[in-house]
Amino acid sequence: MGSPSRFRWLDLGAALFFGATGGSTLVQAQPAGSIHGTVTDDRRNPLVGAIVRTTSAGGFATTDQTGRYRVAGVGAGEVLVIVSYIGFRPDTVRITVRSGEETAADALLQPLATALPELSVIAGRARGDALALNEQKEAPNLVNVVSAEVITSLPNTNVADAIGRLPGVTLERDEGEGKYVQIRGTEPRLSNVTIDGVHVPAPEGGARNVKLDVIPSDLIGTIELNKTLSADLDGDAIGGSVNLVTKRPGDRPTYSIGGLGGYTNLQGGRSLYQVSGTFGQRFGADHRLGLMIGGTYDWNGRGIDDVEPVVSTFNNCGGTGATAVWCGGEDYRRYQYQRSRIGFAGALDYRLGPASSVYIRGLFSGFRNYGFRWATSPAPGSFLTATQTNQDGTTGAGVQNRQPNEQIYDVVAGGAHDLGGARIDYSASLARSRQDRTNQRTTSFASTFSDVAYKVDFPDGVTPRFVPMNGRNINDPTTYVLDGSTLNNDHTFERDLAAAVNVSLPYRAGHGGVFKVGAKIRSGHKEQSIADQFFSGDEATTMDHMLATFSQAGYYKSQYPLGPVPDYDKTEAYLASHPSVLSLNATKGHLRNDPNNYVAAERVAAAYAMNTVEFGPVLLQAGVRLEHTSSDYTGNKVLVDTQGHYTSTQPVTGGANYTNVLPSIQVRYAIDGLTNLRAAVGAGIARPVIGTLVPFATENDKKQEISAGNPTLKPTKATNLDLLVEHYFASVGVISAGAFYKDLRDPIYPGVASVITSGTYAGYAQVRAENGPKAHLYGVELAWQQQLTSLPGALSGLGILANYTHAWSRALFPDGAGRTDKPSLLRQAPDLFNVGLTYDRDGFSARAALTYNGPSIFQYNYQDGVTGGTTGPNGDIYLYSRSQIDAQVSYRLHSGLEFYANGLNLNNAVFGFYQGASPYTIQREYYGPSVSFGARVRR
Repeated sequence: MGSPSRFRWLDLGAALFFGATGGSTLVQAQPAGSIHGTVTDDRRNPLVGAIVRTTSAGGFATTDQTGRYRVAGVGAGEVLVIVSYIGFRPDTVRITVRSGEETAADALLQPLATALPELSVIAGRARGDALALNEQKEAPNLVNVVSAEVITSLPNTNVADAIGRLPGVTLERDEGEGKYVQIRGTEPRLSNVTIDGVHVPAPEGGARNVKLDVIPSDLIGTIELNKTLSADLDGDAIGGSVNLVTKRPGDRPTYSIGGLGGYTNLQGGRSLYQVSGTFGQRFGADHRLGLMIGGTYDWNGRGIDDVEPVVSTFNNCGGTGATAVWCGGEDYRRYQYQRSRIGFAGALDYRLGPASSVYIRGLFSGFRNYGFRWATSPAPGSFLTATQTNQDGTTGAGVQNRQPNEQIYDVVAGGAHDLGGARIDYSASLARSRQDRTNQRTTSFASTFSDVAYKVDFPDGVTPRFVPMNGRNINDPTTYVLDGSTLNNDHTFERDLAAAVNVSLPYRAGHGGVFKVGAKIRSGHKEQSIADQFFSGDEATTMDHMLATFSQAGYYKSQYPLGPVPDYDKTEAYLASHPSVLSLNATKGHLRNDPNNYVAAERVAAAYAMNTVEFGPVLLQAGVRLEHTSSDYTGNKVLVDTQGHYTSTQPVTGGANYTNVLPSIQVRYAIDGLTNLRAAVGAGIARPVIGTLVPFATENDKKQEISAGNPTLKPTKATNLDLLVEHYFASVGVISAGAFYKDLRDPIYPGVASVITSGTYAGYAQVRAENGPKAHLYGVELAWQQQLTSLPGALSGLGILANYTHAWSRALFPDGAGRTDKPSLLRQAPDLFNVGLTYDRDGFSARAALTYNGPSIFQYNYQDGVTGGTTGPNGDIYLYSRSQIDAQVSYRLHSGLEFYANGLNLNNAVFGFYQGASPYTIQREYYGPSVSFGARVRR
């Protein structure tokens, strides 16, 4: 016999999960009747997330992406249908419901003049805010939503830039654009990305997190950032889940076409341009067939001025003490990019009935991050003092053409059907990504002299500059000889096949509820093939044969000398006509390539059950998800002899199987019609990065060290707690405050060393990724968004958008990691905020936004006992804090034609890294501000 307390807990669990009390029945018998309809604004645009209630018990629904809704189980007789939406006047429709029949009740909502004064003229930012806030307000989980109108209201070239303006989000940037999304202080691999609910594979070989700079923002209709997970969402989202919803056809024909051109004030001026277009319409007398297609192309001649010093302590450079010096030298780098993005998206659906349809949707995006890099590299020999070297320094120069070509695409087909009360939806999908580098060459030259005495100064007060002091001419190209060349040919490919089915069973309890069950299976295949070639150079070949002649004026604010550098085209032509000047190093190719080549297969089978029920002002959602993961990997073991020379490569295999149980409970209490109190607790996981799982091994007898993969890595598991209070304004806005906590178990740390105690390699150090015991993350999140329409006169067009997040974290390392302190988690910035001012009146619209991301650890580097401690030059590697100002102004005509001007990175924000503390810079670069002008027409 169980104890009374145990039975009480079981009863409580049943009440939470099923929402049932007394003798309530889970699934209702044959409903008396049902209501369906479409909710639109006064221009027949669909309103997503509108609240539809009926005077019949259990009558409740929200509209979908096309503005459609259905309420089942409505009692026969006269019924009032009440529709509400932020920024609009509520509408009431009186109908008569007959037993066993479908009854139509469409609603057309009129905007509140004080909330959306321009909506009757043209759909704009205010309408987009209303769409997003309604979806956010009525969701059972914590979600932030960005509509297409909001995405295009600031210069967001890719979707990462748009997501980065949401509360609790920071970005990892690449060449000045957002690349990875970091949610609430968690590194990118702890979050999930889907397109129309389809899991998106990463194009990079050693990552799970998706490069969002590949995807153009113009293809997306809505961005949904789920900060708490429900059981019907994929469980691999400790930080959160980003769902990119492509545009859908509505009942009203729509089209848009636009273009822009611009200029970046760097390196004598670099250009950019973009063209895009979208068309959507429904066909037939009853609008059953819907089509939406769109495409975009952008080209960006981005430039970068960059310096990258190597910092250490004086005792590591031949001296005594912890003083920071730059004995590793420095790179002065200039980049010129030709970044291009192309994308297409489409949706085709057919309505079989009031609440049944089939569809096919897809998205393709391609990103060519092409560019050139020139570099000179002063290299001191030994230091006399922290700012003066001996007369034993050298220098070098090099050129590289970067040619990564990345693609992401997916296609999903499915349907949704009403089964007389129950509802079933299903889908099958293919998602694929790849990254290629073809014939990407890096060629380096080394000086023939080694007698330079350098003085180190700091012209910008932060970054060192090496100035020759003994008269050596380091700018003579005849004194640089061909040192070597690397030819990269890499290919990474991943493919996901998935199928899913969900069944929703409505029932009556309180205001009504839905019991939902589903299953999903995903089969992934990933492979990486590295075939890089490494060549030694001929010391008789000098750089003057292939010298670049482009202007170096203004490099890095004219504070640093770029020096003589080779020209890429001349270098390629010379090497092609003089093949004997390069000698292939096949051994180095094996050592670098073979450990990184692998084939991996991963299968995830999931099933869940979830119940959502309303009792008066309380909405309760409880569910549990089971995910079983099985994987197989084939990698390579590389052997070297006691001299460090390559001997052989042997294939090795590995795999893993594990099951995770992921419960979740979410409660939303409506204090009044516009105020919610939310609480949530749930579990999530983050699977290990595939590159760390593959059982590769590189044996180095000279170092008595084995670098290895770890197929036994466990997924990181987390329990997430959230509490939030939010109040929505009828004038379109919200103010909210919340707190969150994440308890992480089995966090993964790369590069952990342990000593092998038995067997052939006893005494060797094995270096591989390992699970740690635990980590914690907690923080607070504040947000305020409001149209200030109550202000008098012209001031009524003002609006504000502000959010702030403060977070703390502590990570506990595993034994053997070499550190006993408890640093912050990777990528966890202590402070981040967005502040924006808006103005909308009489067709004129203006936006200005400041985004701030505080410093965060990018890579762990500190070890116990190193000179200088955690804040010295041997500390962890940090991302700089970053503040960026962007703006857009536009004017819309009644015809739908709009002219606009953008300003991106107007304050020329710095990007870079430092080691230990901010004075110890190891990379610092600028991109310059960009301005652009464009026009578009939308109907």
